[in-house]
Amino acid sequence: MSHKRGLRFSKATCPICGSKEVARDDLKGDLLCTNCGNVVTRRETRAVGKFDIAQHLKREGNMDFGMLQKATGASDDKLFGVIENMVRMGLLQEIGGKYSLTKRGQRWYRQRLGQEWGY
Repeated sequence: MSHKRGLRFSKATCPICGSKEVARDDLKGDLLCTNCGNVVTRRETRAVGKFDIAQHLKREGNMDFGMLQKATGASDDKLFGVIENMVRMGLLQEIGGKYSLTKRGQRWYRQRLGQEWGY
């Protein structure tokens, strides 16, 4: 299964710059203006994936459950399930109530980031 980002151009117009170069991001479901970078619409979801959690931990460092929930906007049960799965896979570790990426998790994140951008 490929995780490469797919963009398809839409008939929408950007409300910021007026450009007709608006594309749909198939991976996330957003409409993005390729001229100014504005996110025209965002599909709201309460689901969260392993990549989202790894991305926040890579940027912010150690985070507790509440901080992750606030950052991802995920519901309790979805976030808990994904975190539990990541701990079982050896991608996350919990120390003192805070989660962080393991070395294996950092490698996994870099690999997925490369797939996301087509490397």
